[in-house]
Amino acid sequence: MCLLPALLILLGAAGAQAEPIDLDADNAEIDNARGVSVYTGNVVLTRGPRRITGDRMTVHLREDDAGDQALDHVVVEGEPAVYNQRGGEDRRPIEAEAPRMEYYASGPERVILLEGARLTQGRNTFTGERIEYEVAADRVHARGEPETGRRVQIRLFPDDEDNGDDE
Repeated sequence: MCLLPALLILLGAAGAQAEPIDLDADNAEIDNARGVSVYTGNVVLTRGPRRITGDRMTVHLREDDAGDQALDHVVVEGEPAVYNQRGGEDRRPIEAEAPRMEYYASGPERVILLEGARLTQGRNTFTGERIEYEVAADRVHARGEPETGRRVQIRLFPDDEDNGDDE
């Protein structure tokens, strides 16, 4: 299979967003007409400080205001699907995992962890049936599963500085 069309799409998407998107997988199926690509086998997507891994990744592109291809969202399945975001001067590192994950590149940028999720922010941890992390706002929303009685569990370290890296 020729990967040149996929690379051109990703380069166009990366150019519109100023952050390159790198994808690595065992297999790729690209549908340029629909703007959907499916990657399988130890898939790794890297975008700036973010790294997403899983067994299967479906990448959806959209047309931006300039008419170029841009990353819209990614659906990830895995055992588990994993999201990592490097920390910075004013940010704690994020590590998250769930059997299913959705990453939205805009509107606002966010990660939705589904079907039993765990998110670690610095040393703080959040677990629940569904966790949504808003990247720019650095905000976590966690939800349990009322039907099964599964509740949200949170472990906070209030003494940590804002950057969360003092241990």
